[in-house]
Amino acid sequence: MKAKTNSSVSSILRPLGRLAIWSVVGLLLVRGLGAVLAPAQAGGPSGGAASGEGDQASAAFAVRFARVYLSDPTPQALTPFLAEGVTLAGGRPPDAVTAEPAQAEVSATQDIGDGREVLTVACELRDARTLYLAVPIVRSGAGEVAALGAPSIVAAPGLAGADPERPQPLAGPDAASIQALIVKFAPEYLGASEASDLGYLLAPGASVQPLAGAVRFVSLIRMRQLGSGEGPRRTVLADVRVSDPASGAVYPLAYRLEVVRRGRWYVEAIEGAAA
Repeated sequence: MKAKTNSSVSSILRPLGRLAIWSVVGLLLVRGLGAVLAPAQAGGPSGGAASGEGDQASAAFAVRFARVYLSDPTPQALTPFLAEGVTLAGGRPPDAVTAEPAQAEVSATQDIGDGREVLTVACELRDARTLYLAVPIVRSGAGEVAALGAPSIVAAPGLAGADPERPQPLAGPDAASIQALIVKFAPEYLGASEASDLGYLLAPGASVQPLAGAVRFVSLIRMRQLGSGEGPRRTVLADVRVSDPASGAVYPLAYRLEVVRRGRWYVEAIEGAAA
């Protein structure tokens, strides 16, 4: 009787065991498929830094390395920056402090794969020269950065090949009115203390913060417009000369003015513009 009972229990448990096994298999399959289909997570198990943080770390490292390299190109000074197994031939520090970098910043980055990059660092020396150092680096999954070897001095980046904006003379019967507006606005903008001092010259609702005498107006060189239109809204380039009250130096500047006609002409906005 007992054997019969055991047989009955076994017959009941056997399908349950199969069901449990197939449930586990199914769960594993679903989880595996989910892992394949799920998007990659930033900063995964390797603990790597996010892209933006990594870029900043690489740039900061390249700048530090370039400054030390130009100030003291000896193995003792540079070894702490080098990747494991990398060695550099010894150099000699500059004879004068004026040949050391006053400031440095990354001006270009080239990704060469496998966590390796070449960062070009623009180094402005105290003697007014600028050297461009291409620094080869490697970044580990943990966010650590190291130099892969000696940098190279490279040529300055070429000028952008984009066509420049081509200003034209102020067009149409409103040219004289626009010119009169800017003749009044330029010295007021440079010398006014409060935004309210410009109120009569600004379009309703416009807000422009004057320079409050940071520089002094010297002269208005010329005015041109972008585009050939004669409508009630123009973009005007105003070239001026200003002086620095502290040093007496005189600088040519260019401002981009958005002007609009609402009964008469007003300045609606102002921003810097390349000369």
